[in-house]
Amino acid sequence: MKNLELIIPGAMDFNNVQNRSGYLGGTDAALVGRIGGGIHVRLNHFIRLAVAYGDLPRRYLNEPPKTEAMEVGQRFEDYFFEEVAGDWMLHIERQHILQRPMENLPALIAHADGYDPAGGSVLELKFSRYRTTEVMKRYHWQLQWYYFLGAEKVWLIHGSGKLPEDIYIAFRTVEKDREAQEQLMRGLCRIKEMRRRIREVAEMIELREIENDKN
Repeated sequence: MKNLELIIPGAMDFNNVQNRSGYLGGTDAALVGRIGGGIHVRLNHFIRLAVAYGDLPRRYLNEPPKTEAMEVGQRFEDYFFEEVAGDWMLHIERQHILQRPMENLPALIAHADGYDPAGGSVLELKFSRYRTTEVMKRYHWQLQWYYFLGAEKVWLIHGSGKLPEDIYIAFRTVEKDREAQEQLMRGLCRIKEMRRRIREVAEMIELREIENDKN
């Protein structure tokens, strides 16, 4: 390992979040934030929200297959916790699920790569060729989502290079963005207001599928 910038120590079952039906998670945070910012909600957005509410099954999401980048990211996560973190991070829980209950909404959850139950700190690991500042921008909403669900502190652990012999690891504190928190709340309030329309879209899609099967 060539470079290590800084090292600072710092419900829902993980197996139940593999299916994206019934909740809004970190990957949905950008959509929630954009809805809070006033975007025009399109059909694909309604479908995602319908799946989140459980009105439609996951198969309607048309998700892309697992990519090599995803596999590399998982290898980096394993490498970090097994080879870099060491005994000083034994208190960190991997695959931890944060939750925040809110009335008339799907379950709001976040899957933290690492979590310190004593201090409420989240570790989010990303492996990317982009500069750390760019990674923070690209995952801004996901990182802010942890704060929205109650995290006290969020750390981005950014790996780049080549696993495992030539890797650079940067640690960055993610500051809580109060404007982003307010926008997430506005997005969720707007989603609640759209509940009837979300259900109607789901019914329309299912009826269309039935008609297509008949033909």
